[in-house]
Amino acid sequence: MEEKVTRANVETLQSLQRDINFLKKAAENNPSIEKTIETLRNSQTKLYEALAQHGITAEAVHKIIIENSDQAMIKEVMQLQKAKDTLKKQFAEPGLSPDQTKKLEHRLTKKTHQHTEKWQEIINHPDKDRIINKIEQSQLKALQKQQARTREPERTR
Repeated sequence: MEEKVTRANVETLQSLQRDINFLKKAAENNPSIEKTIETLRNSQTKLYEALAQHGITAEAVHKIIIENSDQAMIKEVMQLQKAKDTLKKQFAEPGLSPDQTKKLEHRLTKKTHQHTEKWQEIINHPDKDRIINKIEQSQLKALQKQQARTREPERTR
């Protein structure tokens, strides 16, 4: 239970940091956003202090942040791969009009490009071996789920 609370707090910290970064960029055009940034920073500081009071170390926070980052990267790769596969299946359907074919080709090209960019990001990551291993594990789980669904006999009444 405490691990879940810690993870939730760290995720909140990450969210606050993203908000701060976004608002910093926006503040260049709107000085009143500075107050919002200060409020977020105060919230972030209070959250860090609460974690420290409960004995959560900076190393533990860093570990959770890295895990969350890895999970987000893996999730994105898996989603892009699934989108590519779906588009390829649609592309293989007979009877597509030339306009539909052109649209599917464009969408497939775009998804392929995004997928390639994400893999480049992973390949250039300092912990690429660990991340690639996690992606492989996720792919195996997805494949096992898919096989389990296809093997289940249909239920009849």
